[in-house]
Parts: sequence; C-alpha cells; structure tokens
Amino acid sequence: MRIRRCQIYEHIKSYEKTDNFDGFLEFIDSPIREVRVIKLPEGRIRLKYIDCNNNIQRVDVGPDEEEEIEFP
Repeated sequence: MRIRRCQIYEHIKSYEKTDNFDGFLEFIDSPIREVRVIKLPEGRIRLKYIDCNNNIQRVDVGPDEEEEIEFP
C-alpha cells in the first residue's frame, strides 16, 4: 500500500503514551511480525519488522516527510 512517511510517524506517535495497542497495525494490509519501534535522533522513528517472506525490513519516518512509500 502507498502511504506517506509522515502518516506512519503520526500513527506511531498516537500510541506513544498508551498501554492499549489494539488496532496498532490495522492499517497494514499484509502480514508482518516482530515489529520494533526505535527512536532515532532528531525526533525520527525507525520501524523494524519481519515481512511475510521472512526478510528483515526497516523504515525510517519523521514528522515532516511527505515522501510516499510502499509499506510494508
């Protein structure tokens, strides 16, 4: 699916101060597992996950990044 990096960032940040992660990955249309959220310098976030082909994937996102990417 096509999505802007800032949309992924905003979605992750919306769960930052919650203990309930129901629906966290509902917007993703393919199976992924072992998702890790890593804080990077300058307020950026890295998503690290294993895709349906058992490949390790990384996506770095930030608040003002309008680039549209294929995710996952």
